[in-house]
Amino acid sequence: MAISKIGLTTGITGTLATGNGGTGSTAATLPASLINDTSIGNITSLPSGVGGKIIGTAYDWSSPDESTTSGTMTDVPSNKGRVSYTTVGANSNFIISYGTNYKQTGNHPNYYYFFGLRYKIVKQSDSSVLATGNNRLTMQNIDEGTLITNKGSTTQVEYLDPGTLAAGTALYFQPQFNSQATGTLVGIQLNIYELSA
Repeated sequence: MAISKIGLTTGITGTLATGNGGTGSTAATLPASLINDTSIGNITSLPSGVGGKIIGTAYDWSSPDESTTSGTMTDVPSNKGRVSYTTVGANSNFIISYGTNYKQTGNHPNYYYFFGLRYKIVKQSDSSVLATGNNRLTMQNIDEGTLITNKGSTTQVEYLDPGTLAAGTALYFQPQFNSQATGTLVGIQLNIYELSA
């Protein structure tokens, strides 16, 4: 997925199409002034009228090397991959981009296999969850009932709206994962873009 140009001072408008978990590319409807020569996949739909300028950014690389066998979303243990961020503006929204390295091993007799990841925004002062992203499948295997060993990497993009927030609010961006076999989150690169209200 290559993004050759994004206008940082132009409001982001239009609809971004939802992708299919990292295995393909999905067309997006965006003004030419924002993106050109672009292949976009795995971007969740933005609500109508979403705009704003990028007023804050953060970057983090971590190596959680943690595994799960949970079929439901659970926090990555020991706060690995969790990133602190303090809002620049009030009532901001966020676009996050996260690249993952993963591996999947195991055997399940009744299901297709998946390994999924998402982020949630947590307010540091009271640990309340302000926004939860969609489960993004990083790996899918359709060989039901067979032993699997797969590894790879993928990048996902998500739009998150934490609601009403004051400028200077301390947040956590917390990763969660799930799997139907044994999914291991080896490494994760997170880019956070805060959009003005």
